Amino acid sequence: MRKLLASWALIVLGACAGWAADSSENPEDFHFEVTGSGWLVNSGGTIQASGSPINLVTDLGVYQQQPTFYGKLVVKPGRKHRILVEGTPFRLAGENTVDRTVTYHGETFTVSQTLMSNADFNYAFAGYQYDFLSGPMGHLGISVGGAYLNAEGAIRALETGISANKSETIGLPLAGAEGRIFPIRGHRILEFDAGIRGMDFGDYGHYLEAGGNAGVTFGPVTLQAGYRSVRVDIETTSANPSGVDARLRGPLFSAQWRW
Repeated sequence: MRKLLASWALIVLGACAGWAADSSENPEDFHFEVTGSGWLVNSGGTIQASGSPINLVTDLGVYQQQPTFYGKLVVKPGRKHRILVEGTPFRLAGENTVDRTVTYHGETFTVSQTLMSNADFNYAFAGYQYDFLSGPMGHLGISVGGAYLNAEGAIRALETGISANKSETIGLPLAGAEGRIFPIRGHRILEFDAGIRGMDFGDYGHYLEAGGNAGVTFGPVTLQAGYRSVRVDIETTSANPSGVDARLRGPLFSAQWRW
């Protein structure tokens, strides 16, 4: 992913030399940009609460290709300045008959029990982006901001009715880079964008998200198809460790409006 984003950034930088000669039409000259997306999420990783890590797929049988909403709002008070707001509610569910004993938040679930599970992650981000490159062929900028992340996991044994749940809410400082290129000079019909954002928190884990899209514009609407990946690894460093180490990724289909 890092090599792909680096190559993409070099393409944007190479295109900058031709910006001054482009058409007066500038697709980056807007005040608001709204994006609504459907994200087909494939998940993996573990959750843990006062016990050993529990695998989302092999232990809990979390369903794959789950449709999830992702939304983004960009406000441009100036040519190189962007205010960013985005968020998504992850809703993961699964059912599986376990072949080992697992413990979650003080409750033990034994071999051959059928477990019903839910793992929810609510994510919201607000921040500021400065575009050090901006023109008719696209933009490239860096962003800083804060994210709100609420994680909750619940497990219930179908046969016995025993259940356990655990929730955590944290705030995360994040930084990243994002950009877009319009490869056909003087036209905005075709576009490509990509971005990456994250932060390392030392012993408490890390957060990383990355993605890219290709889009075609029809009048005021741009239809996009792309891919998005999120890695959440947040944990406590106590005598009874708890946390989540989840990988969420899959294709993304979007509609975007700029005015």
